[in-house]
Amino acid sequence: MPSKVYYIETKTSDTVDAVAEKFRLLIDKSGILKFIKKDDFTGIKMHFGEEGNTGHVRYEWVKELSGRLSTITKNAFVVDSNVLYKNSKRANSIDHIKTASDHGFDLARIGVPLIIAGGIFGRNYADVEIKKRHFAKVKIASDIAECDSLVALTHFTGHMMTCVGGAIKNLGMGCASRRGKYEQHSGVVPEVNIKFCIGCGLCVKECPASCIKLVGGHARIAKESCIGCGECVVTCRTKAIDIKWSEKLDNLQEKMVEYAYGAVSVLKGRIGYISFLIKVTKDCDCLAKDEPRIVEDAGILASLDPVSIDKAAIDILTARGKTDVFKKSNPGTSWLRQLEYAQELGMGSLDYKLENVGND
Repeated sequence: MPSKVYYIETKTSDTVDAVAEKFRLLIDKSGILKFIKKDDFTGIKMHFGEEGNTGHVRYEWVKELSGRLSTITKNAFVVDSNVLYKNSKRANSIDHIKTASDHGFDLARIGVPLIIAGGIFGRNYADVEIKKRHFAKVKIASDIAECDSLVALTHFTGHMMTCVGGAIKNLGMGCASRRGKYEQHSGVVPEVNIKFCIGCGLCVKECPASCIKLVGGHARIAKESCIGCGECVVTCRTKAIDIKWSEKLDNLQEKMVEYAYGAVSVLKGRIGYISFLIKVTKDCDCLAKDEPRIVEDAGILASLDPVSIDKAAIDILTARGKTDVFKKSNPGTSWLRQLEYAQELGMGSLDYKLENVGND
C-alpha cells in the first residue's frame, strides 16, 4: 500500500509570512503531529545552518511548528548534533549554539529551547543494536536517543557524496554522534599530522584499542591494532588527527541508512517528517555559503514515511526542473541506493500517494 505524502505548493516569490501561513495549513491538514503524546519530550531535529549559510529553514517557519507542538507538550525543543569536521562552527556545542542563535534559533524567537545532542564535543551516545550489513550497533547521539518522539524537519538539498540530503540523511547523519559520523564516512585508519600535535595525550587516554602512544612528544597510531572507531578524531582538539573521506558512495549511503534505521528503532518509530523544498541548493547547509537555487521553490511536504517523503521531493523537484537537478549538480552521484536500501530495511516505501493541500 502506498504511503501518504501531504504537499502544499510554494513559489520562489512567496514572502516569509506567506510560506509560514502555508506551513500552518499543512501542519493542520496533514495531522502530522497526531502521534505525539501529551508531555512527550519531543525534539524537532533540524539543521541550523553553518555560519554564513543562508539556505537553512528559517526560524519564522520553525516557530509555526514549535507553536503547534507546544499545545500538545510542554517539553518540545529543537535539536541537532555536532559535526565531525573541526573547522566548522558546529563542531562543539558552545559554538554550535551561538551559530544557531545568530540564525534566529533561540527561545525568545522560536518559543522552545535548543539542545545540541551528544555533549559538548559530541562524544555521548547510545549504542543501538541493529545487526545489519555494515553495523551490528550504531551510535545515536544520547539526547536524541532519549526522546519520546521526534519531528525530522529537513531542508531538502543536493549533496556532494549522497546526491541528496533529505529526511533519511537528517536521521542517519544528523542523529549520529560524532563517532557515528566517522564510522559512516571513513573506512581507513586515521593519521596524525605531527605539525599540529602538541602531545597532550588525550587521544592516548581515550583510545579504546590502546593503539596510540606518545613517541618523541607526538601521538603515533599503530595501524595494525587500530579498530577504526574514530574516537581519536573526536577527542583531538588541535586538528592533528586527519579524517579520511574515503568510503565508496554506495557504502556510505548504506551506512547512513543503517544509522537512520537505528534512530527509527530507538524511537520506536515515533517520528514524523517535514521537508522544505525551498531554496534547494547544490550542497547541504553545512557549507558556509549563500548558494544559488538549482531549481525554483516547490513547496513543503509532510509524511510518516521517510522513504516516501524523499522520493516525493525528488519527483516534484525533477518535474519542476525538467531534469534530475541533483545528479546534474553533483555528477557521479546517485540518490537511488539510499532509498532502495531504506525500503529493503522496512523503513518505508518508494510507492507513495501525493495529497495536495490547498486553501479550499
